[in-house]
Amino acid sequence: MRAKSIEPIDENLELHKPYVDEVKLKSPNCLGIMERTPEVIDVWFDSGSMPFAQYHYPFENEQLFDEQYPADMICEGIDQTRGWFFSLLAVSTLLNGKTPYKSVLSTGHILDEKGQKMSKSKGNVIDPWEIIEEYGADAFRWALLSDSAPWNSKRFSKQIVVEAKSKVIDTLNNAHAFFTLYASIDNFDQAQFPLKKSENKLDRWVLSRLNSVLREVRKGLETNDFLNPAKNIESFINDLSNWYIRRSRDRFWDSEMSDDKISAYQTLYEVLVKVSMMIAPFTPFIAEEIYRNLVGTGSVHLTDYPEVDEAAIDETLEQDMLTVRQIVELARNIRNETGIKTRQPLSELIVMLDRDLNLSDYEDIIKDEINVKKIRIERSDSGFVDFSLKLNLKVAGPKYGKNVGVLQNYLRQLTPEQAKEIVENEQFDLETATGEKLTIVKEELLIDKQAKQGFAATSGNQMTVALNTRITKELKQEGLVREVVRAIQDYRKKLDLPVEKKVKLVLNVDEELKEAIECFKDILFKNVLLLQVSYGKFKDMEVVSIDHKKLGMFIHVD
Repeated sequence: MRAKSIEPIDENLELHKPYVDEVKLKSPNCLGIMERTPEVIDVWFDSGSMPFAQYHYPFENEQLFDEQYPADMICEGIDQTRGWFFSLLAVSTLLNGKTPYKSVLSTGHILDEKGQKMSKSKGNVIDPWEIIEEYGADAFRWALLSDSAPWNSKRFSKQIVVEAKSKVIDTLNNAHAFFTLYASIDNFDQAQFPLKKSENKLDRWVLSRLNSVLREVRKGLETNDFLNPAKNIESFINDLSNWYIRRSRDRFWDSEMSDDKISAYQTLYEVLVKVSMMIAPFTPFIAEEIYRNLVGTGSVHLTDYPEVDEAAIDETLEQDMLTVRQIVELARNIRNETGIKTRQPLSELIVMLDRDLNLSDYEDIIKDEINVKKIRIERSDSGFVDFSLKLNLKVAGPKYGKNVGVLQNYLRQLTPEQAKEIVENEQFDLETATGEKLTIVKEELLIDKQAKQGFAATSGNQMTVALNTRITKELKQEGLVREVVRAIQDYRKKLDLPVEKKVKLVLNVDEELKEAIECFKDILFKNVLLLQVSYGKFKDMEVVSIDHKKLGMFIHVD
């Protein structure tokens, strides 16, 4: 511009109106003087011209333009509706009569936790870089993508990022760390073992669940739905960590590289790799870390999005495992309500459900989760509950009038067995003192259920479960030994011992606790890596309290 200017141009010239209007240029084609056109078009015209201007279309690059136009989707804040969205549409319509985009995603605003617009004057602005530094970009992204639909305005606080980090990022990271820890201990190399279909139900379940979730995630993403895929992925990561890995730990702890242990490694490897690919658009950094660590080459972001393996989906297996987990959850609720710890074994779990479940396929899982010796399925809850009956005054009051008192008195005097018989027959007959014959049906009664003496029960998900809460001497002893196991494991962690390290253990206990340990020594050796256990007393023993008893522990580390 200086070379073509008629007058010298100041070094500090402001290149905006009105200052730039003073610049006059010599025409390269004639002796005329060129002046800037004084009118200014709406600046949004530049943004609206973007699809054409970037390729200098229609003057050149016609083929390249046709390959890129119209855009599959544009995305901007809702405040761009009258700006970019409309200007794109207006310019394109004027030029060729076509829409410049196939779909629009208009995002809402980020509000503070009270729903107020963030502003410096209100002091409610959260610096995103502080969030990223403290919790990481993945947790920040997940909090925004999984909290609500992107077109809604979002109430934002640090707490939703904390929850995203804890529930998703940390949980997935721990699952990856679990695999790498034991794979390192066992020198497991995926390439050394030919891949074959696992016969283990947990393996088949987690692969079925993975592909069912992937099917829903793909369906959502193909329609620009981020919220529901994120919720599905979050649910699966929880299932992976808190059910599959927790239920499979003993398989990874096996001292031999058995076929079942190899299947566990191969399954978890496949799941983690596929999850890293599935979650990559949401949390790119942890996805890349897991993928590169397990696969070894390339980037997860240069792979195709994973395909669904329809052959791996077994909906019946998924439903059965869901039923099993619901049984476990209800039984845990009973333990919480009665104050009986899970480490205390009980003799029996009774399940009443109205759906088919092949108990033998899942009996070991339920027994281990609930710590019971026996499970039985009943079609009725009458075996572990007592019934008491009252008249439903709202329904039966107007019908029986003066006989209401007679009926209520009769129902109060029923034994649990008599009440049970009425429930099973769904009605009963009664003749009043005046000779009037009455027939009362089940719908006219209020039926109350109370667990029988020695049982505790609860209901949910269209099933009822009950625990036999009577604790024999043998059950009490086993429970004490399981508490000892927990104390030793905590002591190992305190000493920061390697997970694979076998040790010699010395215990200082009273005679009652020693008797229990000797009776159930197999549980001690099965759950703690021990070379030997002996009894004695040392000055620097770790001392804890178990059921009002003192337990002294000392570990010899070679």
